[in-house]
Amino acid sequence: MNILVVGAGAVGQVYARYLGEAGHAITFFVKARHAAALADGLALHKLGHLRRQSEVWRDYAVVSDIADIAAGQWDQVWLCMASDALRSPLSQQVLAAVGAAAVVCLQPGPEDADWVRQQLPATATLVQGLITFISYQSPLPEREGPEGMAYFVSPLAPGLFSGPRAAVQRVVEALKAGGMSAREVADLGGAGAGAEAVMIPLIAALEQHNWKLGGFGGSAQLALGRAAGEEALAVLARDRGAKVALERLILNPLASRALLMLAPRVLPLELEPYLEYHFTKVGRQTRDMLDSYIRLGYQHGLPTTQLEALRGGLDG
Repeated sequence: MNILVVGAGAVGQVYARYLGEAGHAITFFVKARHAAALADGLALHKLGHLRRQSEVWRDYAVVSDIADIAAGQWDQVWLCMASDALRSPLSQQVLAAVGAAAVVCLQPGPEDADWVRQQLPATATLVQGLITFISYQSPLPEREGPEGMAYFVSPLAPGLFSGPRAAVQRVVEALKAGGMSAREVADLGGAGAGAEAVMIPLIAALEQHNWKLGGFGGSAQLALGRAAGEEALAVLARDRGAKVALERLILNPLASRALLMLAPRVLPLELEPYLEYHFTKVGRQTRDMLDSYIRLGYQHGLPTTQLEALRGGLDG
């Protein structure tokens, strides 16, 4: 297949590498000022519990002009940018130029996929995806590590995709052929959105705790994050009929504290600096998602007081 990856950051590089490993032709679309950085290849570091696999990957093309997108025949277009960047004028031009491609929307906001659908030409197909790997620019601030993009892909956390059956199957098969675990779900907008509705309030709470995991388990910030997560889950259950019973279990005080204890021990990376680095970088997305939960809550006449209190504690 001929695949266009929009954005060559932490998410775009990892998906592109696995899709390229499956034998598909990969082209990155980036702003002109970023194109030179891709000219000499991408340094990628796959993290594991026992060892790290490093490589410099060069088997891709790069374009920076919308005319190049419009002139291409794309089987798939992967949108690998944060939610706020998704709504930029440049992204709208990209979406208008994709032709008959299957467009993979990876943005986690509860209103993102619907927005993308409205921008696409009638010939395009929308596939919704949930990112389940960790990736970041290495080394993390004030830490040691290799130069390049570090990533951890757990075989126990397959990427989730939903949409028209044939298009989703091609996405899943392409990733599996490249070595990444992936599977189809019936309705990611309902089934997968609950995970984000839990995570985003907890991340906002951690930001208000100055990104420190120590003491977070018994903090007032975590208590507010759990309460806001409950409201966000209720909003999703009403707005799209999402089944959120499992996600509610995660918000249980014992369960959330257990996760805080286990996560740093099972991941092959320093969790605290990663969380601060990554979610500071996409801080605008976190705020936009909280705003979306609040807005949808108002539309459905549901309580949003805890979400509003959490959002009010964030700058911007």
